[in-house]
Amino acid sequence: MGSTTVLSSDDLEEIDRFHTAWCEENGVDKTDAAALDVASGLIDWYASDTKYRARTKLEHAPELPESEKIKSLLMQIT
Repeated sequence: MGSTTVLSSDDLEEIDRFHTAWCEENGVDKTDAAALDVASGLIDWYASDTKYRARTKLEHAPELPESEKIKSLLMQIT
């Protein structure tokens, strides 16, 4: 990862929403190599500039089931 920006749990949830949508649109499993490349790109893009984070936030984000991967990552950083 090229950025040293610290992402919050809200940031990670937002990235996961984008990633989930991309995977669903493309019929790709989230663990597929292409999906992992997209996830990496999303993280780099999202962390690159705070203006992107502000523009991508949904005012009323839809409820999604909690991701075990995000829970695991959050446990590692807390």
